[in-house]
Amino acid sequence: MSRVKEVRQVKVRGVKRWQARVQYQGRRASCLCASRDAAKLARAELLATLKANVEQERCTEAAPATLALLCDAYVLTLEARGKARETIIRAKDTAKRLTEFLGPRMREPIGKLTEADLYAFRAWRMEHGVKAATVNRDLRTVRAMIRHIAPTFRFPRGIFLPEDETRVRWLKPEDELIVFPTMPAPFAEMARLAAITLMRLSEIRTLRREMVDLAQGIVTLPRAKSGPRQVVLSEEARGILERAMQATTGAWLFPNRRGGRNVPYSRAHVSRVWHTAAAAAGLVDFRFHDLRHHGATMALNAGFNASVVMDLGGWKSERMMRRYAAVTDRTLRAAAEAVSGNAQWQQTGNSALLLYSQRP
Repeated sequence: MSRVKEVRQVKVRGVKRWQARVQYQGRRASCLCASRDAAKLARAELLATLKANVEQERCTEAAPATLALLCDAYVLTLEARGKARETIIRAKDTAKRLTEFLGPRMREPIGKLTEADLYAFRAWRMEHGVKAATVNRDLRTVRAMIRHIAPTFRFPRGIFLPEDETRVRWLKPEDELIVFPTMPAPFAEMARLAAITLMRLSEIRTLRREMVDLAQGIVTLPRAKSGPRQVVLSEEARGILERAMQATTGAWLFPNRRGGRNVPYSRAHVSRVWHTAAAAAGLVDFRFHDLRHHGATMALNAGFNASVVMDLGGWKSERMMRRYAAVTDRTLRAAAEAVSGNAQWQQTGNSALLLYSQRP
């Protein structure tokens, strides 16, 4: 048979979940869901995406692989692999910028794209005042697109710009006491969840009822940025989500009901409310996404090792995790005391607790 589809129950880290699996003409896709009904819906979406992907590949094989087809095929592949909506939108945005820059050349074969074109695209983005990290992100997306169709294409290694990897933001205890209480509901709850669960804004504002398992204390994100993952909830996070589930009856836990609608809040809406509260609390250049930095920094400085913090935030590499988490002055000062012999270390479970002892 050319098509096989299935919904089955599986265990992920000891927790029962429903897995939707689809196979269509040699292509496969799957995702995890909290319920059987959600898995059935996901199965239908996966099948439709795979069929569209196969049709796109047929068109690509029948005609020269142009840059326009390259972009379309890559987006369809991301959708078929169940990548996060944020990742798919980023790929589409990069394709739009390529089209704006290259114009009619998007209909040319991929083989006509040169290193000079890529360097010119980089310069064009920089002329528009785009930050180095954003330019590099576009270039990495272009590289992934090219590798998908033309794996032998030589992408210039020196094209990526040096990035500022020193941006790490976290809240002091006094800042937490000021900023969260000044925010209206449900934005205060959304911001607090970001700080204590390390979930991204897009994951929180689109959180659905079937993703939350309060009994197990777990949130299942079927389409996180780095793939499906589970978020372990603290007691505080569980309480926030329990109250949100009691306050709503629809699918969304944080719905925007203005004007009779029942949809998630937009990214711009939540960011605008956060920016107002952060500015009123005296926080300078502190974005909603920096709450994820805050959570990672708190975990790292509590003594948990890099592997634990990586699992907590869903990072695939320690290097990426280190861009979000930093060692605070308080921890460095404690380390300095340990070096001078004024402290002793005790290993407890997975965390290292620093116990101070004054010497006579």
